[in-house]
Amino acid sequence: MPKGSRGVTSIDVAKAAGVSQTTVSRVLNGHPSVSPKMHAQVQDAIARLGYRPNLSARSLVTSRTQTVGVVLGDPTNSYYAELLQTVSEELRRAGYRTLMLSDRLGGVEDLATILWESDVDGVIVTTTLLSPEDEARLVSLDVPAVTMGPDALPDADSISPDNLAGGRIAAAHLLDLGHERIGVIAGPLDAASVRDRHAGFLAELDARGIELDASLLDVGDMEYDRAYTAATSMLRREDAPTAVFCHNDLLAFASLNAAAALGLSVPDDVSVLGFDDVRMAAWESFRLTTIRQPIREMAVGAVESLLARFRQPEQDVSRITLPCLLVERATTGAPRSPSN
Repeated sequence: MPKGSRGVTSIDVAKAAGVSQTTVSRVLNGHPSVSPKMHAQVQDAIARLGYRPNLSARSLVTSRTQTVGVVLGDPTNSYYAELLQTVSEELRRAGYRTLMLSDRLGGVEDLATILWESDVDGVIVTTTLLSPEDEARLVSLDVPAVTMGPDALPDADSISPDNLAGGRIAAAHLLDLGHERIGVIAGPLDAASVRDRHAGFLAELDARGIELDASLLDVGDMEYDRAYTAATSMLRREDAPTAVFCHNDLLAFASLNAAAALGLSVPDDVSVLGFDDVRMAAWESFRLTTIRQPIREMAVGAVESLLARFRQPEQDVSRITLPCLLVERATTGAPRSPSN
């Protein structure tokens, strides 16, 4: 006897039929590119599994559920919380509901399934930390999408900060203060935003005749615990860096706490520079020097781009890049001289 439809997803159908989830999506949408054989395989799997997708809105070509899926990265990162708040407010004003999902809370395969079965009208992707397989699953939804990174999804509208320039600004600030031995706590370098920040940082170092010590580059995820461990290891060295550039503010907060645990003074013993300028960065307990992303402007722009795509589906793909700027607070300063 077939499983109840609530326990069966389009992924189960794809596996049973021996086809991709994209093919299942096309069969359910009546796409003409599906061969009769593939169509029969999928329909047979649907019948065997008792799969009944929610097609109430998709059954009509012009239907709208007034729901937009918002794909976040790490939900513990204040950056995503701030983006979500503004995106949700702007969508609500436009008469849309928000379905919030994170690639960190289950796989993107599950995420794409939820978006599909929720009949979302469109998707806003706020993270560039997606694998090619994850991107393909989101593309298979075949709904309008806007990303906050130019490489996140092919053929989707995008709005993103100028990460390359932001990386150069970060390096210039530390070099102008007199730092030459600089540690970097980076995110995964295959992600567009991280890659560009790092490339900009290295370009400015190179322009000033400074080479980054490879042993002072820590590459990994964008999570607090890993950054705390990396900063602790760097700052315990006899040849410790005089400054640490972190690829987001969460990593910078971890570095500040690691320095405090080691009894180091910031910025006298070590300078710490972040990237994002989340609200917490300005709190008195942090007063973090950071590179400001235009978080609110990006969120508002993403919603405006998606709504424009709803109105004019055939319009040219837009690529919007917004500037970053240095916000200087209390965590960076000139390096302590050897005599001190």
